[in-house]
Amino acid sequence: MKTRFDTLELSAEATEGKKNSALEEMPEGLLHFYLNQCKVGAHLSQQHEASLMEYRDQLSAFDQTIQEYQDMLDGNKALPEQMKLEHISKLLDATRAAREQFMQQGAAELNRVSDNNPTQEGYMGKAYSKAAEWAGNGSNDTHWQIDTSSDDIYGEIDRALSSAHSITSTFQKGASNILAELKRRDCVEEGEEIHFEDQETATSGAVQRESLFQSIYNGIWNTFKQSVDNGAE
Repeated sequence: MKTRFDTLELSAEATEGKKNSALEEMPEGLLHFYLNQCKVGAHLSQQHEASLMEYRDQLSAFDQTIQEYQDMLDGNKALPEQMKLEHISKLLDATRAAREQFMQQGAAELNRVSDNNPTQEGYMGKAYSKAAEWAGNGSNDTHWQIDTSSDDIYGEIDRALSSAHSITSTFQKGASNILAELKRRDCVEEGEEIHFEDQETATSGAVQRESLFQSIYNGIWNTFKQSVDNGAE
């Protein structure tokens, strides 16, 4: 056992030394460049995570509303005042159509974003590869997609979220390692120092963005309103 532990310890030291050596040998200008790339990549990936969670939450809200309307039609829940079963039936049909529209169009937007995620070559792919090397992690398959034909749409979202979060984490760890090397050299520039919190993007207010689905929401609302109005005539 002692021999095994000694071997593992030596292997760990050798690996760590190799990582540190790669950063220590890098010119200062290149360190500043990769630090900025990693910070931007982490920010963009956090936005993708937030959009995926918004997509999941909106689908969940549709499903909850659909279930409530179905409960009313089945007699398991009281009808709202001044509403009849035919009104609820129209609302149920319109909500189901709205959910389908959002699921399809929202997934198309998310898949477009994934096609252009910051790990792609010609974008920040080189910085991601370096960050994965320095951090000792990072997924090789960073091209997540949402398949709306799947029987488990929420499983699709969770898999995409896991991949997106791995990208965010890799960029963050890469930035932290570069910053540590710049501190060692005492050449951190103003505004470069940043501390990434190791927590889910869902519960942090760090990512401020316009919704990826705003135009979809607007289109769904117009279609929904027209459908309900026609049903009331």
